[in-house]
Formats: sequence, structure tokens, C-alpha cells
Amino acid sequence: MTDRTRTVTCGTDLVAVDRVGDLVERFGDSFLERTYTEREVAYCRSRAVPAQHLAARWAAKEAAAKALPGENLVHGDVEVTRDGGRPRLVLHGRAAAAAGDAETAVSLSHDATLGLATAQVVVHGPRREGDG
Repeated sequence: MTDRTRTVTCGTDLVAVDRVGDLVERFGDSFLERTYTEREVAYCRSRAVPAQHLAARWAAKEAAAKALPGENLVHGDVEVTRDGGRPRLVLHGRAAAAAGDAETAVSLSHDATLGLATAQVVVHGPRREGDG
């Protein structure tokens, strides 16, 4: 028997690839710097169609914000990195503070028109009265 509980929350988001492409064209590096980390931009620019990967990462940031406790997270608080080919979330700033020692997971997908992400957050805490 364990003396800890866990709370699992999930968030999902869709982002239009054309919308991201338009924002990059219109605002250039200022949009990229506000929305993504340097590592994310470098990875996406290395791909054949950067806007598809940017859209999936934007969706991941939004999905994580929906799954994390707290409010007022900014896109720079959530970073998508690749670890052995699998994407993972790295939390900074307010997102890291909100998550504490929570575990996170993310799944990304995209096609020519949409970027999709689902984020999961597992928060461990003390066992509450009446649990189990």
C-alpha cells in the first residue's frame, strides 16, 4: 500500500499550420522568439516544412497549459525537446513552479494542415483521508 496519491490531468490542442506560417511571415523572428525557445526554432527550421513542426509545438504549449495547475503560463514556460526521437516537455518559469515534482508526457502529430498535441501531467501528493 502507498501513502501517496496521484492526480492525472490532460490537455489537447490543435493549431492550423497556415496560421503559424502566416505569423512567421508577418512577424518573423519576433514571433518566433516570443513563442518558442532557440532549440525549438532550430529543430523546426531543420525540417522540410518548419511550419508543421512549429504548429505541433504551439499545440503542445497550449495543451500543457490546459493540463498544468495554475494560470497565466506563457509559451516560453513550456519547451518541447526530443529525447531519443520521442518528444518531451521541459518546463521553465511559471510552468515549472506550477508543476512542482509532477511528471509530464506529450504526444505530437501533424499533417499539411494541422498540428496536434496532447499533454499529460501526473501530480503526486500525500494520501488524503478516505483514499484507498
